[in-house]
Amino acid sequence: MIVDSIRLENFRNYKDIELNFCDGINIFQGLNGQGKTNLLESIYICSVGKSFRTSKDIEMINHEKEYFTVNVGIKNDATDKIFIRYDRQKQKAIAVNGIFLRKSGQLMGALLCVLFCPEDLLILSDGPSRRRRFLDIAISQLNPLYYYNLQQYTKLTAQKNVQLKQIKKNPKQKDVLFVWNEQIAEYGSKIIAERIKFIDVLKDLANESHAYISEYKEQLVLEYENTIELNEYDERHIKETYIKTLEKIMQREIEREVSLIGPHRDDISFRLNDLELKKYGSQGQKRTAVLSLKIAEIEIMKKNTGRIPILLLDDVMSELDKKRQEALLSYVKGVQTFITCVDSESFDQLKDTQNYIFNISDGAVSKL
Repeated sequence: MIVDSIRLENFRNYKDIELNFCDGINIFQGLNGQGKTNLLESIYICSVGKSFRTSKDIEMINHEKEYFTVNVGIKNDATDKIFIRYDRQKQKAIAVNGIFLRKSGQLMGALLCVLFCPEDLLILSDGPSRRRRFLDIAISQLNPLYYYNLQQYTKLTAQKNVQLKQIKKNPKQKDVLFVWNEQIAEYGSKIIAERIKFIDVLKDLANESHAYISEYKEQLVLEYENTIELNEYDERHIKETYIKTLEKIMQREIEREVSLIGPHRDDISFRLNDLELKKYGSQGQKRTAVLSLKIAEIEIMKKNTGRIPILLLDDVMSELDKKRQEALLSYVKGVQTFITCVDSESFDQLKDTQNYIFNISDGAVSKL
């Protein structure tokens, strides 16, 4: 899978540009605030349908214009082109191979992509929601049905929370919770089963790359932390246990007026040599762990789909020391990579690679 070209119209500070890329490493260099990350963002939204920088699509429209379009050309894959258009009336259109999609979730899997940006270094130190987001984006690209289940679960949980507030005021409505719980457990059990399956593969691959980078001095252990106590991990057992647990805590949820258990409350724990990484790990160890996660994510996509994802590195090379830079670049040989940086001359490792270097200045792009 190779992103061969991209055309942007009214996207952020790009009014109309078209670029062609190489199969190896594509470097966007320039001072901060010139539009380097905007280029990565435009590729990323063609993968998952949304930005990694904002939840509001309207912010991606050039401030002088009424809409934006992104056209991506792809080769060596069943997907050969992706088109996205969004306007200030909040009308969004997405097409894959010229066929318009009814829902944006159908885009998942069309363009496999792994993003590594400075905010990802907070996966370990931030709250559980960041770790769940990492899981959800990765799994959704591998299994678009997971994304649908996640949407349904999120919607049902929000509706149940509204119902809980009403029941607290009027306890006679309590029986309706059994219906909500059944539906929530149906989708929630599918999500939990997929996450556990993904973590089971991810933990081995992440530990393997972490051991290599740390010269086999450290062992990284990942574990999915459920808010439901499970003895077995098949979907049927998860659902049965989920429903029983919801019945046990029903009164507590009514009193608190919120859903207390489920995928929206789950987390991932990280241990390094039997110590909790979040509490006791150094900054270097945490960066190595996150780097190992991203490398593992690439490997999972390769193995599960037989396709090679593209890699987006947004200003993270400067966050890694030379040793970690070399480890990352050695692992991603054969993976088309897009890098943003201030100055490509600082990366000695790139001199012998196939690469294109683009200079970015205030929305103007020139190939060096």
